[in-house]
Amino acid sequence: MLLTPTPTSETTTILDKPLSQLSISPRKPKKTKKTITTPPPPAATATAITTTATIISNQENEPSTSCLEKFIPRYLKVPDRIFKQMLSNSIENGYLISRCLDGPEKLQFVRQITEMTNNLYFKDFQRQLWQEYYNLSSKDKNWVLKITKQYAHQHHTCRMYRPQKSFIEERQSTITHQIKRIGDELREHLIKLQQNITQWRPSINFDLLSHAINECVKNSQQRLKDEFNYKKEMLTLDWIDHQSLTEFYQLKPDEEVIQFAKTLWQAAADELKMKEQLEILRQRISLKRLPTKTDQMVNQLLDDHEITLSNPFIEKDQRANFTSRCSKTIIQCKFNLMVIQLDEFETIIRRHHSTLTSLQEKLSKLNKEKPRLYTNLLIDAIEQRRQAMMQRFIRLRQHKLKTFFDEAPTMDDN
Repeated sequence: MLLTPTPTSETTTILDKPLSQLSISPRKPKKTKKTITTPPPPAATATAITTTATIISNQENEPSTSCLEKFIPRYLKVPDRIFKQMLSNSIENGYLISRCLDGPEKLQFVRQITEMTNNLYFKDFQRQLWQEYYNLSSKDKNWVLKITKQYAHQHHTCRMYRPQKSFIEERQSTITHQIKRIGDELREHLIKLQQNITQWRPSINFDLLSHAINECVKNSQQRLKDEFNYKKEMLTLDWIDHQSLTEFYQLKPDEEVIQFAKTLWQAAADELKMKEQLEILRQRISLKRLPTKTDQMVNQLLDDHEITLSNPFIEKDQRANFTSRCSKTIIQCKFNLMVIQLDEFETIIRRHHSTLTSLQEKLSKLNKEKPRLYTNLLIDAIEQRRQAMMQRFIRLRQHKLKTFFDEAPTMDDN
């Protein structure tokens, strides 16, 4: 539930306080244990979907945005030198900005404007995300129905968060009010800056400084923007996947057809998951970021070697030579293991693809042999759902690979 907007009952965050109440180094909020429970739809079998009486409470199931905090720049907390460097690097001729911010009052005032600009962009990201919730909820008459965990597992889908439409509208109203408040406060500070900047020595052009602030915030929020865009895309892809399942079950397939469809989707999911593991393994090799278990397993081979090297009969130069040779051998061993695993993954993927192809051919054959049971509409619905699964898996894989560098442990070449 990464990036899901905060609820109305949220604890007041730094974005909801007037800037006058913020210190340069605000205390970090205490970490609270998050309970992630989500609510979403496809109308399917009686055992799969609950009735409207099981609509969940938004206040209880709304996740927090604490996992998003690491992507939000904090301009009131960074050291003065770093802050001035960020502004200077954001535009050409940025060195002029560093020279003019030569006093604590000037620096703090520009910090506040930068932080307000930062908050305004963040709130707009939230506004866009809640608009996506609103758009989808308006198109889906079964929007607030809950998918069971068992149903999601059996169909290789997710239990996406589905707040009630009234709650979505409430959040939109709240965010609109927050944007207006931050925008008004930002305009007041910019007017004051424009009035005071003429007296600054050395002087600086107002348009140049305001442009630098805006570009600095936009550049620093690129990862935040990417995460919000990813969240919006996944929200839509999850909904399309659920809709494809709903359309399948609305055709009232026989239990035999349902089981066959589940088997085919299982094979498709297995192939997609293995392709994801293969791509991640390739990424690890290219970035020299190997799995922790692989590192630990091979590094255990060094224990006996260290004992041998401690023998006093081995001279210093010899010890250095042996150590270097052993280190190179260990590194090569690790990569050899990874290459072997690549071959294993490719073999498994071929088998999964073969299984999926066989099931598709069998489905086409059943369509000819039992046209009343395996109708053309059902065949199309099964394939459309498989395509929806593929789009969702591919986008997930792209995001994992793009953010892989942030999480993969680095191999020690020493």
